[in-house]
Amino acid sequence: MKLLKTLLASAVAVSAMPALAYDAGDIIVKAGIAHVAPKDDNLKLAGAGTVEVESDTQLGITATYMVTPQIGVEVLAATPFKHDIKLNGKKVATTKHLPPTISAQYYPMDPASKIQPYVGLGINHTFFFDEDGIVNHLGKSTGLALSAGMNYDIDDKFMANVAVWKIDIDSELNEGGKDVEIDPLVFMVGAGMKF
Repeated sequence: MKLLKTLLASAVAVSAMPALAYDAGDIIVKAGIAHVAPKDDNLKLAGAGTVEVESDTQLGITATYMVTPQIGVEVLAATPFKHDIKLNGKKVATTKHLPPTISAQYYPMDPASKIQPYVGLGINHTFFFDEDGIVNHLGKSTGLALSAGMNYDIDDKFMANVAVWKIDIDSELNEGGKDVEIDPLVFMVGAGMKF
């Protein structure tokens, strides 16, 4: 009888323990609306004026592998962003770009919490293509990426997410030695699933 009581007490204690929101080996895939907002005054051309790279919104996708319950490695991808390029407010060119980014993430909260904020530090490699107008070449860019976000766990599989990245993107214009400093903020709102 004592053994039965001990087993029942153990079962109740185990069932009362909260399930871990994240565990080592989990894969989290999220998708949503991603908005790239370049900084102002991307390049000043002596005698010509100011170059501005306009914002764009596309589908963003992230995949995170949880190394431990509080450390993850995230890859950010998206459908190609298309940007108008303006000189003194007048559209003079367009370009497309892809900004794949890989980051290490830290989740400071208890792994059982439904709200999971995180911060990240990573590397971005951006390449441009389909340039037209007065821009015939924008060089590739490699730079640091800082990120922060929050997952809200709806249940043990599904979550809502908001995230922001600050990415260092500087691209050489027309192989002329002048860098277009894009340095955008990237915002994403979406949903995800844990596998």
